Amino acid sequence: MMKTTCRKDGNHWVVNGRKTFITGAQGAKVGIVMAASAEEDTKGGACMFLVDLPDPAIVIDEVPNTIDTSMPGGHATLTIKDMRIPADQMLGLPGEGFKYAQIRLSPARLSHCMRWLGCCIRAHEIATDYACRREAFSKTLIDHEGVGFMLAENKILIQQCELMIDWCASVLDTGSLGTVESSMAKVSVSEALMKIADNCIQVMGGTGVTERTIVEQVFREVRAFRIYDGPTEVHKWSLAKKIKRDWRKAQEAAKEAAGA
Repeated sequence: MMKTTCRKDGNHWVVNGRKTFITGAQGAKVGIVMAASAEEDTKGGACMFLVDLPDPAIVIDEVPNTIDTSMPGGHATLTIKDMRIPADQMLGLPGEGFKYAQIRLSPARLSHCMRWLGCCIRAHEIATDYACRREAFSKTLIDHEGVGFMLAENKILIQQCELMIDWCASVLDTGSLGTVESSMAKVSVSEALMKIADNCIQVMGGTGVTERTIVEQVFREVRAFRIYDGPTEVHKWSLAKKIKRDWRKAQEAAKEAAGA
């Protein structure tokens, strides 16, 4: 539940609240603030504001150390106290902020899928090069079935990820919000990339967990990706609800057809 609130005060909106895991907050020059409206005519809907940063009303309380390190500005916890925002800096209409946020969800999920797929492809290339050069028990690592199979699995998973991303992108190209499709892609790709990164670490053994290559960083970044933009379990829960809704619609349609 969104606890940050906003209320109208003349030609301004006054925002108060606390937010956690705000990526890129530290050092940002512009930001989007979401807040639940306290105005009766908005029925508690969210409002979205475009604001200049830094602002004295926004205090960064903490930037925790996280498993991933590639996001500039980290993932901050911040407090907003009596922030006055001109009414003309609201994006769209009062109470419609959540709807606007939904529009960006699918492209954001897809961009994350593409970004981390590229990282995992590079990690796979590094692991492959290592396995083709490194020898153990009188032959290269890749010639050992246990190692070769992990790299083969990576190749299969990479192709599956590419196909899932292409499919989701084609849906978005039609103008659809692609909420369901992007949710499916996010789950499928993030889980596959985790397996790819883990395989790369395993293939490279001790070297894989050192900073000699970027493989260990890719592993950490991809692990976080399974949580960011919605944990796998939340997406599955949402998809299960969609399956149930579709089933009910099919049952109702069947009853109507039978009674016709």
